[in-house]
Amino acid sequence: MLDAQKLFRRSSRSKAQRDVLRSAKDKLRAKNLRDSKQAFVQQGLVDWHFPRLVEHEVVSHQLVIKAIDDNDDQQHGGSQDGSDSQDNLDVLTAPPQLKKPPFYAVLLFNDDYTPMEFVIEILQLYFALDLDRATEVMLTVHYRGKGVAGMYPRDIAETKAQQVNNYARSQGHPLLCQIEPQPE
Repeated sequence: MLDAQKLFRRSSRSKAQRDVLRSAKDKLRAKNLRDSKQAFVQQGLVDWHFPRLVEHEVVSHQLVIKAIDDNDDQQHGGSQDGSDSQDNLDVLTAPPQLKKPPFYAVLLFNDDYTPMEFVIEILQLYFALDLDRATEVMLTVHYRGKGVAGMYPRDIAETKAQQVNNYARSQGHPLLCQIEPQPE
């Protein structure tokens, strides 16, 4: 009977009352979390077992962190030769050197047997060119002997060239597609 009474009281609460109770519970959880974090910081811990960070410095886009491990001094009794070089830990991190990947041109080569409509179909299907641009590239291939279908990073260019060659062979056409590195 007691469970039925609790259920009745819960269902009879309005949405506003439930929201007030929920926000009070959230505030209590947040306070408990802050208290736990503060207790860790007072013990000199940043996270379960890490020593506290004494100093943060940013020097010319490099982060310098100096940390002192209080437990290390107590366990080892300091260094034997009298130097305190092991007490401080300096860590320098430099920003990563990033550069764009080299691009490769995916080239189609002219032959006397592959129909022009098939080349346009490939350009639309594998290189997402519209009809006008595909026709322009196909005419370049036809009159100049080769034409650029697209520019991609190496992995993508190799994949597209392989897909085009496999599709052309499956349809019985000798169309050749290769990749060529581009200068930076």
